Amino acid sequence: MNRTFSLATFISAVCCSGLLLGAEPNENFFREQVAPILAGKCVRCHNDAQAGGGLSLTTAREALSGGDSGESIVVGQPDSSFLLDYLVGEKPEMPKGSPPLSANEVSLVRQWIAAGAKWPHDLTLEVKDDWWSQQSLSRPAVPSVPAAFQASVRTPIDAFVIAKLDEQGMHLSPPADARTLVRRLFYDLTGLPPTPQEMQTWTEKLTAPDSSGINDEAYTQLVDHLLASPRYGERWARHWLDVVKYADTCGYDKDKLRHHAWPYRDYVIRSFNQDKPYARFVQEQIAGDALFPGEPDGILGLGFIAAGPWDFIGHVEVPATKIDGKNARNLDRDEMVSNTLNTFCSVTIQCARCHDHKFDPYTQQHYYGLQSVFAAVDRADRVFDLDPAVEQKRQSLVAEKQNVASQLVAWQQEIQAAGGNQLAKLRQQISALHGKTRPELEVPEHGYHSQIEPVAHVEKWVQINLDHPIELSKIVLHPCYDDFAGIGAGFGFPIRFKIEIAANPQFENAQLVVDETGHDFPNPLLGTYQAETRLTAQFIRVTATKLAPRKNDFIFALSEVEVFDASNRNVAQGSVVTSHDSIEAPNRWRRSNLVDGRWPQSLDPAAVEQLVSARAQLAKLERQIETPERTSRRKQLEAEQQRIDQELGRLPSGQMVYAAATQFSAQGNFKPTGGVPRDVHVLHRGNVTSPLEEAIPCALPLPGQETAQFSLPSDHTEADRRAALARWITAKDHPLTWRSIANRVWQYHFDQPLAGTPNDFGRMGQPPTHPQLLDWLAVEFRDQGQSFKALHRLIVTSSVYRQTSQHNEAFAAQDGSNQYLWRMNRRRLEAEEIRDSILSVSGQLDLKMGGPGYYLFALEKAEHSPHYEYHKFDPSDPASHRRSIYRFIVRSQPDPYMTTLDCADSSQSTPKRDETLTALQALSMLNNPFQLVMAEAFAQRLESEANTLDDQIDHAIWLTLGRSSNETERREYATFAQQHGLVQLCRVLLNQSEFVYLD
Repeated sequence: MNRTFSLATFISAVCCSGLLLGAEPNENFFREQVAPILAGKCVRCHNDAQAGGGLSLTTAREALSGGDSGESIVVGQPDSSFLLDYLVGEKPEMPKGSPPLSANEVSLVRQWIAAGAKWPHDLTLEVKDDWWSQQSLSRPAVPSVPAAFQASVRTPIDAFVIAKLDEQGMHLSPPADARTLVRRLFYDLTGLPPTPQEMQTWTEKLTAPDSSGINDEAYTQLVDHLLASPRYGERWARHWLDVVKYADTCGYDKDKLRHHAWPYRDYVIRSFNQDKPYARFVQEQIAGDALFPGEPDGILGLGFIAAGPWDFIGHVEVPATKIDGKNARNLDRDEMVSNTLNTFCSVTIQCARCHDHKFDPYTQQHYYGLQSVFAAVDRADRVFDLDPAVEQKRQSLVAEKQNVASQLVAWQQEIQAAGGNQLAKLRQQISALHGKTRPELEVPEHGYHSQIEPVAHVEKWVQINLDHPIELSKIVLHPCYDDFAGIGAGFGFPIRFKIEIAANPQFENAQLVVDETGHDFPNPLLGTYQAETRLTAQFIRVTATKLAPRKNDFIFALSEVEVFDASNRNVAQGSVVTSHDSIEAPNRWRRSNLVDGRWPQSLDPAAVEQLVSARAQLAKLERQIETPERTSRRKQLEAEQQRIDQELGRLPSGQMVYAAATQFSAQGNFKPTGGVPRDVHVLHRGNVTSPLEEAIPCALPLPGQETAQFSLPSDHTEADRRAALARWITAKDHPLTWRSIANRVWQYHFDQPLAGTPNDFGRMGQPPTHPQLLDWLAVEFRDQGQSFKALHRLIVTSSVYRQTSQHNEAFAAQDGSNQYLWRMNRRRLEAEEIRDSILSVSGQLDLKMGGPGYYLFALEKAEHSPHYEYHKFDPSDPASHRRSIYRFIVRSQPDPYMTTLDCADSSQSTPKRDETLTALQALSMLNNPFQLVMAEAFAQRLESEANTLDDQIDHAIWLTLGRSSNETERREYATFAQQHGLVQLCRVLLNQSEFVYLD
């Protein structure tokens, strides 16, 4: 009987005496000592499906064959076995993505090979997946701590940290003082400094009556006060937006503006302030429209899927049929997949786009299965409404419209089938002739162009004044050529028209030369229309009674009108032209172009005639095919479509958000799917030109799950796919989701995460320093209402959080990075905190919430390729004095001031910001125009709120540092202000290390 060993069965199997009876000693040694090493460290990359170096270690036959070299395992000769060469050395090459084997493990493998490399024939090894983040999540027991430290245990967090410190021979640092804690809490929970009044009030409250420490009750009151502030949501939304790559422009070459991205930003702020349960928060951002239909947040949350960069050129200007277009759409789905899995699960699934993940148990099939989840959605503006009833009505009408559209497509297919070979032949002939009708020379002066109309049956006219009566011989109309909307030859030529002549401009007693108003005239393309006459006239008028279709509207256009006299001379050239109306857009369109002697001429006039004839035959055949019954059905469907459009038009216009969408107005080659998923295939090495099998919607394998494929009905919608993914991510037993968010929240309070790579919980990431604490926090958060505010309260009320940041030489020698948290980490304020603090202390901060982002640049060439000119912006503009989270964020040209202060790069996920110290930062903090303007405002505030220079200095210290000034500061600063002025002193005060650093 064959037996397969996996993580779940391995230990019990090798310990079961029944399995070991009768086995040779070397086989027992392999089962007990060597097999666990190979299963846990090697089989992941050396198996039947992924045989690295040609070596599979799943069975004896495969393993002992020796791999590509034939000498990976040489029986009885460990020194000749290449396998051992990869396992030893200062930096062993194997196992990749995991710590090296211990000396004892290498010794066991060596002994096994030396003893003959015995491997039971019935033993098959599988991956022993014991990586920490993949293990099922359960609440660890809170450890006990020595009696000497029990007084420091305010929350279970303290017990975990103190127990770990005690193992290392260390302990917590003393608690910080009241001022430090007040300032720390204000910045961590709201991102703003306390005002002098707030600092004085809360410092007094926090100081215990006997001055022996901190008043715990008052401390908790302060925490609750700050968590209830609307400033809390603004602070913590910024952390979230860093991770999800939020910005207000698309990025890439043209980096166009996203005018409606900001509602998603406001949604995130509001969700934090409302303390929305995390599972709901996640589900809204992946499939809110499916799981919470009719609710605004169900659509607003979908801004998450659209938050990252988007290639305008690759989608709009390049068709999906070209390789560049395929690549753009493939990379767009890649961005959606990676953003989702990085953010919510801390999984680097993007590594599996070109090959199976090298270090984690994810294949290309898993990756492209996730791509297929997002196969129908694009990034576009979509409507959301505050009234759920209106939104439900809108969704119902949109569904009706999609149904009518599909019926019209079916009607068209029925017509094509009825036409048979003749219909197909004519259309093929027309397609072949179309390329021959391009003009020999495209004239830049296209001709005359009327104003645009929404309907065809509007009368337009244009007329020529010959200056005096002339006997005429013929009148010739030349069509236009313009590639707008693909119309090409014959652009704007009227469907119904007439030509008249008269002796006066009012056309009293006019004479009719041509009447083409009784039927639809076939478009002449670049062929001419001629009308002969023997009448005398001074004025010639062409009147369109049915306009030509343009795109979604109608026009009247002619390139040239020639009027010939009896001697066959064109007497119209250079004449005065008047018209009912004109768009007058020189030099392409203007009245005078009608008689300038320039018009496009076909390369092949015969082809034009053939094409006109073929089009006439096609129109006749289509009329024959359209039986009265079919015509009636078409008209009924078109009327139904018009009714739906009218009803949609009568609904309140609603508001727009840039989000995941399947319905939107087409733009060039960027067209909506209408909810029909695109075909997604596994791509060989990620190459769009090498598709393999079709991808099946799925998630990722987790321990205990036999399959990652979703159970979806055959008639499921695209939203069902996203809903399945959202439910999978937020499942209670999902080990990654709850660990990931607990780790992120911890990081933003301590400036370092428990697991050092917040976006990567795989084997290339860093394991947690306190795995049991991380699991306890994850379970506590998951099972106690998924309240962010409760988690904050739990963390910041702990003794670990309340420590001083003072240095301890002995502990630093043992743990220089403070991974065991023997003190609080000192940190520099983030870029937004610095800017907001400067606005606050200078008295310029506008606390208005929400709405479109404000510019910190002058915007130029907005419609084509926007230029964001930061040096042209006036920082004294009050509109820009709001909190930094509301600024308009540009991807390709980020704000130089904020970037210098290590602001997040919005083109990539930033789970943890860099903290650098550079000369540019010092120069910016001293000389940036924003700093200069704020220094002036700060000085004006001091002069208005304090009378003497000493009082102004003391007030300035309270505003910037949250404490009173000392004698040295007052003396030195007073001398500086007397020499250089109060404004220059304010520049200095805004550069104090104590101002921009948080203890």
